[in-house]
Amino acid sequence: MQNSDQISLNAVRVFAVAAEYGSLKLAAARLGVTSGAVSRQILNLEAAMGVQLFSRSNNAIHLTDAGGTFLRQASSGLHILSRSVEAAMGGEQDVTVQFPTTLATRWLIPLLNGFKKRWPDVAVKIEVNNGTGLIQNPRADVTVAYFPISESVRNAEILLEDRSRPYLSPSLLSQIQDTTVLSSIPALQCTSSNWDWKTWLQETKTPNVELQFDGHFDLDDVALRAAIAGMGMVLAPEFIIRDDLDAGRLCALPDTSEVLLGRYTLHTSTPMSAASNVFTKWLKKAL
Repeated sequence: MQNSDQISLNAVRVFAVAAEYGSLKLAAARLGVTSGAVSRQILNLEAAMGVQLFSRSNNAIHLTDAGGTFLRQASSGLHILSRSVEAAMGGEQDVTVQFPTTLATRWLIPLLNGFKKRWPDVAVKIEVNNGTGLIQNPRADVTVAYFPISESVRNAEILLEDRSRPYLSPSLLSQIQDTTVLSSIPALQCTSSNWDWKTWLQETKTPNVELQFDGHFDLDDVALRAAIAGMGMVLAPEFIIRDDLDAGRLCALPDTSEVLLGRYTLHTSTPMSAASNVFTKWLKKAL
């Protein structure tokens, strides 16, 4: 019977670094030790656990099924331990945040200069994702997730609401004879199955309108740039495109209304570091 008390936390940390880099040599360079030292730590960990964590071929290592499961379960614990040590030492000066790509590029980043002026010693590390729902990232101290209106956000703090309407370039608008005939205006797709347009049409009592899609994109920001170029109309909340509206690159389609399409929710890791706390409070005030 294996004894978990004999398992070294340092060996678990070495294992996680090796799994991240997929190489004993690179893990050793990251940790400032020899490849042999990394190998011994992993072998000792495997012996103590009684399972094989890596399969080895030539100079490469690959997680086994057991290793992959262990990594997923251990990563969050290692992150919490690391943040706890930093908090005890008073040395946390960075915060890793995870945001949806378009929200990060069009809303967060333009605001960050103000944060840096207020807290110049706190480094903000930004990671992005293109999915919906809460995407687990053990490295993230602060996460903002997007939930379509059809999905529940119970027990989550709502940071922003996605109230969207159609926007297009002024040049395209000038070419449209009747803006009430939606089927005559080229539309841009940026969600799977066009759930956003379907929701908007349903809520505006025009569910039977057959939109003509002239562009298909897998990222909101790309679709917005296509709209600026005059390719078609796109759904967006005003706070995402405020700079484009002020500069006259986009304008709202006349006689259309905003519809609640989704919500951005705020999630923080525990224990929360001082830097995470500062960033979260600033984020809420920036709204």
